[in-house]
Amino acid sequence: MILKNIIDKKWFKKATIVLVFLFAFSLPLHQKWSTFTLLILVVISLAQKTNKTILWTVPFLLPPLLYLIMAISLLYSEQMEFRYLEQRASLIAFPIIFSIARLKKREMFKILEYFTWGCFLAIFVCYVNAFYNSLSLIDGELVFKPVINEEFSFLYSVVRDGNYFFSSYFSIFHQSTYFATYLNAAIAVILAFSLWKKNKIYFFFLALFPLVIFQLSSKISIVICGLIFIVYCIYRIRNIRYRGIFLILFFSITTLLIFKNPRSRIMIETISERGLKIEPEERYGYNLRLMSWDAAISVIYKNPVFGVGIGDTQREINKVYKKKGYTQPLKENLNTHNQFLQTTIECGVLGLFIIILMLTLGFKQSKFNRDSGMALLTLIYFLTITMNFMFESFLNRYSGISFFAFFYYLMITKSED
Repeated sequence: MILKNIIDKKWFKKATIVLVFLFAFSLPLHQKWSTFTLLILVVISLAQKTNKTILWTVPFLLPPLLYLIMAISLLYSEQMEFRYLEQRASLIAFPIIFSIARLKKREMFKILEYFTWGCFLAIFVCYVNAFYNSLSLIDGELVFKPVINEEFSFLYSVVRDGNYFFSSYFSIFHQSTYFATYLNAAIAVILAFSLWKKNKIYFFFLALFPLVIFQLSSKISIVICGLIFIVYCIYRIRNIRYRGIFLILFFSITTLLIFKNPRSRIMIETISERGLKIEPEERYGYNLRLMSWDAAISVIYKNPVFGVGIGDTQREINKVYKKKGYTQPLKENLNTHNQFLQTTIECGVLGLFIIILMLTLGFKQSKFNRDSGMALLTLIYFLTITMNFMFESFLNRYSGISFFAFFYYLMITKSED
């Protein structure tokens, strides 16, 4: 009986680790694969004994507490639909998993490696898909046509999301901003742990991943990518001369990429011409975010303490869109494009406080991590999440909330030596 219990424990432990590896690898790929893996992980974790010393730390409890507040907010929503809680179930799934999985340092390292290779495979599939859709046989000749609408020029097709090699048409697994976030995380992993010392192919990844972020045309992700390299330079390059050369080269390349990216260039030109002025009839670009933020602030002003409830959030935002004549945001049913505003509307100031506390404790965690690689990665992760929260309702999609929760617990959970 004792031998059987030992074997069962070892089997559960091994199965849990393998499934975590599989989840990390599949996360950048198809959402159904990672979701299925996550469900199995939760079931296996529930069959094991929890680590109570991990459970009762404040950072560990914050995501489940946020989920509880969201559930309570659903009770005072008129639209009480379970899907709102189902979409955010990762906030309770990963605490269950990480209360069981006692990960060793080498296992944490492997998880991050698998995630990086998952990103590479996702990119490879996206390129195959883009070439497949762009190539066609016309009168016996192989023709390359990446532009979807023939009336569009190549430049206009990139700006208006009509090119197989850019933005949403290129990113077939996730919305482009979330995929770019995954790639930024993979870049941070490579830099933090100097993975090129283990395998030279990571030098290729360091060139490929920023290129793909450029193609995904997420402006905030391009900025974050640049910031990651700057943080790496400050923390790891000790020689002042080399640091200066790196920064000059980096800023030159980054500036070139920003101005060569059609979306970024047009946004800069538009802001310089018009300024940050809301134009209700605008259909594209940064103006949509300005309208979303303006509508969100109006809703918060009327419901600052408890919010309107997670079920009624979009309905209340749409009311403001209609009242102010913001036609395109209303047509597209746009959310706030800001997680801080989104959570405040959903749950009030308590929800906002928990999100800020999670980020604050996360930054604090980076200072006390004894592993220099994990400390740097933790700093970059929470910096990346904070910036994404400023420009996206990051926890409204599975792609965002699963990434946030998974990496959050990887960063705050101490590995066993």
